[in-house]
This record gives sequence, C-alpha cells and structure tokens, in this order.
Amino acid sequence: MRKKTAAPAIFLVCMLCLTTWTGVAAAEEWPGIVGIDLLTVNDFHGALIEGGRNPGAAKFGAFVIGERAKNPHGTIFLSAGDMFQGSPDSNLLYGKTVVEVLNALKLDAMTLGNHEFDWGLDKLRQRVGESNFRYASANVREKDGQGRLAFVQPYVMLERLGLKIAVIGIVTPETAYTTGPKTVAPFEFRDPAAVVKELLPVVRSQGADVVVVLSHLASYMNQQTGEVTGDAAELARNMPGLDAVVSGHSHQTVAGKAAGVPVVQAYYNGRALGRISLVYSRRDRKIIASSVQALETPVKEAKADDGIAAIVNRAQSEIAPVKNVALGRTIEDLSHDRYELSILGEWASDVMRQTTKTDIAFQNGGGLRTSIPAGAVTMGNLYEVMPFDNTLVTMELSGEQVLQVLNHGINGKAGTVQFSGLQVTIDSSRPYGDQLVEVRLNDGRLLEASAMYRIVTNDFMSAGGDEFTMLKQGRNLTDTFIPVRDALADAVKKAGTLRIKKDGRLRDIRGLAEKPAA
Repeated sequence: MRKKTAAPAIFLVCMLCLTTWTGVAAAEEWPGIVGIDLLTVNDFHGALIEGGRNPGAAKFGAFVIGERAKNPHGTIFLSAGDMFQGSPDSNLLYGKTVVEVLNALKLDAMTLGNHEFDWGLDKLRQRVGESNFRYASANVREKDGQGRLAFVQPYVMLERLGLKIAVIGIVTPETAYTTGPKTVAPFEFRDPAAVVKELLPVVRSQGADVVVVLSHLASYMNQQTGEVTGDAAELARNMPGLDAVVSGHSHQTVAGKAAGVPVVQAYYNGRALGRISLVYSRRDRKIIASSVQALETPVKEAKADDGIAAIVNRAQSEIAPVKNVALGRTIEDLSHDRYELSILGEWASDVMRQTTKTDIAFQNGGGLRTSIPAGAVTMGNLYEVMPFDNTLVTMELSGEQVLQVLNHGINGKAGTVQFSGLQVTIDSSRPYGDQLVEVRLNDGRLLEASAMYRIVTNDFMSAGGDEFTMLKQGRNLTDTFIPVRDALADAVKKAGTLRIKKDGRLRDIRGLAEKPAA
C-alpha cells in the first residue's frame, strides 16, 4: 500500500522538477504524459532597437528561438498586447516592422492591448491583415448589434502533440477611456469574467484539452510572499476550469499562481520572456503539474538573430530621413513622470497655449511617453515623446469647468494633468478630487468660477479621454488639425536651443490649508 501511494507523489515531484528547470519536453519520456510550453511576451511597445536594458528585437528574437528549441513540437508563442506603439522605430511605420518581426518568430496568437487602437481602426486592420498569426479578443463588441470586433476572433484553437489548446483573448476594459474616444466609441469592452464564463463550456465542447486566457489585464506580484494580485489574478481565482492566464498592461514581472492557476507577465519592452510549463496526463485528461517563470532576456554578450536584425535594419533605412532630422538642442534634461507636473509637461503645455494664443492649456500626463535628455533634439525624440497623432483642440470653458479639470487631473489614477497659464496651489493631504486651495491666472488674477476662458487641449482629452468628461461640455470647440507633435517640433526649431526650467506653477502646501478654493 505504501508503495502505491508514494509512487504518484514521487512522479509529481519529478514532473515539477522537469517543468521548473528544463521546460516540459522531457515529460514526453513518460508514457501518456504531454509537455506544453507557453512562451509569452507583452507590452513590447515597438522597442525594436537595443538600448539600455532593452534587448532590441534581434536579441529578443534569438532568445525566443532558443527557448522554443527546448520543446520544438510542444511550444506555443503568445502576445498579450501593446506591441506596436511606443518608439519612433515602430511608430513611423505604424507598427509594420513589429508585425514583420512577430511573423518571423512564428507568433501563434495575440490579444489586443489598449494601445493597439491608438492609430485608429484602419491602421489596426492593416496590421492584422499583414499578420501570419491570429488575433483573439473576445470581450470587444460593437454597440450596434452586439457583434464582436469583425477582424479578430474571440478565441483560437491551437494543436500541439495531439492536444487542443484553446486561447481566449481578453482586452482590458480600461481601453474605453485610455484610448481615443472617437476610435473606440463604436465598441463596448465587456466584463472579462462574464465573457470567459460564457466561452469556457464552448471551447470545452469543441474538444479543448487546455484553456488559456491571453489577456491585456494587469497583474502584480509580491516578490517576498509570491502573492499574485490584479485583474488577471482575480480572473484566475474566480474562474474554475482555467489552466493558465497570460497578463500584461501593468509592465510588471509576474511568475506565480492564483488559486493554483499559473499567471505570468513578462515585464515590458522585451526585457523578459514568460514561460508557463504544463504537464498533461492523457489518462487523467487533465494537467497534473505546472510551473511558471519570467526569464530575463540576455543583453550583454547575447547574440542577435541575423534574420530579425535584417528586418529591423531595412526599416531603419526607411525611416531615417524623418527619425534623424535634427531640430535643435536642449540644455537641460526635459524629464517626465506622468504622475507629477514635469518640466517636459510644463514646456509642452506652454507650447500648446502659445501656438493657439489661448488662456490655458491642458495635456494629459500619459500622453507624453518619455523624457528628452539634454543634447540634440531630433524628430525621433518627439515621436518617442508624442507617439499619438493627437491634434490641438480649442474651446471655451467656464472657470468652474477649469476647476473640474484640475480636480480630476491632479494626482489622478491616470496621472497628473500638465497645464499652462495657471498658478495652482493644492493640499495633497486632502482626498483626491478635493485638493485645490487656490487657482490664479498667470497675471495673478484669481480664476473666477463664472468667467469664460479660452482653452487648448488635445483631441483625446477633448473627447473625454482619461475620463476628462467635463471637456466634452466646452463651447465653440474647434479642432485646429495641428498635430501636437508638429507644434513641439516647430517650437524647438524656432528656439534653436531650449533653456527650460521648472517655474513652480504647481505648489503643494500639504496639511497647511484651511479652506478650499473659492
């Protein structure tokens, strides 16, 4: 009796050792046992060129190829979205180069991230049409008729080593307000749990042996305790019948389990590769062991893949005439953090206000994606800062509506609104949305709640993006069709040399205020 009960335990320990250290290819040596590896990438953000901690596409590709070779017949390669937008190397060709790289790496399936919608549906359809892999996003539906997004599937069914693996795609519901409202207005982003619950019996009835949710949902991991939290982890905990969840969106390194279900997120910019290893018993018709890892992509001394390097180099030649155009220089670093009023944000909003000759300018903190280091400023730098094709929009707002913008935008969950034309005092010890103490115009006059002011913002915010819904109420709204990026480029060219310093337009008297703003 003791031998009969001990054997399965020893076997399971062996399987776990195999999956933890060598992938699961060795599991095939055991009769009736199948080893499947899921390799995953998320939030690549067009990081095609090696630099700093980013390995670049050629070295990342070599890493993927090497990991797949450990289990060549039992590996699936998946992307959890936000792959195209984020660098001039990708943005100048609207993600075309990233698709070519993923085709070369034989990606099997991808879900859409919120940033896949940034350039509009026409560009997204183009990228989908050029892809040799399939897109799965089950919770995006057209509001009229309740149909799913026409050019993606709710799930894909893949086969490896005689097993059917269903991959259900899920987009973050945050896409509804983190992406240009005009682009996503025709769609609703349904509750992920409700959609997965509907599809689980469907894919099982079609013979799925393994069910994976490929999601652009956030996850986080406590590195001390190993606890996995976030939307992706909640889905794993509350959805019996799932075998693995792939996560993205939050740019974290996650390799753990929620209610026994492996959850992985592979950082961002190709700096890591996720791997979930599953051991499946044909006799028991279920997974009997699993492990999860986030493998750091080698950079130093790592060899680049020649084929991927050739794709990237061809694209670099194509974009060089735009990317490398020198506009001027900056004496200081124009640093940016979306969660505070930055020197870059102050300069950018100043340029917006001066270009349109308005009283006040607002720019969402997340719309500026990176900093500009001291030295030469190129068009490529500005594509990195402003990858979106946002335009300048003017309108008239009352002072009361301006206060609403500031209350919503300062220390908000989407970051801090960058502004120009105002001197703002806050008390950050107060609850969010009630931190304003005093707001004055640049000339020292108090902002009057009933007075009207000319405002400039970008078309994303003017349509209610990042939940700035009060901007949709502006009077005499006019889209100038001047790209924000072009306005910034013109300002650099005109100045020649930028000498920008922070000017203290936002002051925090934390805990010292006695009364709210008038």
